[in-house]
Amino acid sequence: MAKIQEGSTAPDFTLTDTQGQSVSLSDYLGRRHVVLIFNRGFMCPFCRRHMAQLRQEYVEFVARDAEVVVVGPDSASAFKDFWQREELPFVGLADPTHTVAQRYGQEVKLLKFGRMPAMMVIDKAGQVRYKHYGDAMSDIPPNPKILAILDELNQEEARG
Repeated sequence: MAKIQEGSTAPDFTLTDTQGQSVSLSDYLGRRHVVLIFNRGFMCPFCRRHMAQLRQEYVEFVARDAEVVVVGPDSASAFKDFWQREELPFVGLADPTHTVAQRYGQEVKLLKFGRMPAMMVIDKAGQVRYKHYGDAMSDIPPNPKILAILDELNQEEARG
């Protein structure tokens, strides 16, 4: 399974969100940057903590003209339950067949208990501008780093 490279065009996909609506990556083209996060599932304490941190700072992502999209291996009903219980304002997409995770190269390391976290920042043109593939369950880039990347993208956009 090939990893996504910075500068490449992000592969489009369509999954169902926690409200039962189809969401495609291409829905955001020309409109918003996308912070695409592949988590390990809701059993992962590091992923749950990351979701809470994203919720707390979501307004900062929106202020930078970005949408947070989280893709995970849990079922659609588990996603819906978790999103409602945690009152998460961003997009959650169930990928129980791992189709999108595989397309984006999310790694599975059995000796490290399964899927490793992965994250991409995709600009409004659909280009991958940042990618991170975690080496451990806790290897998740901090929000300030991602916010700084979004600031750079917006500065580039303003310069034309």
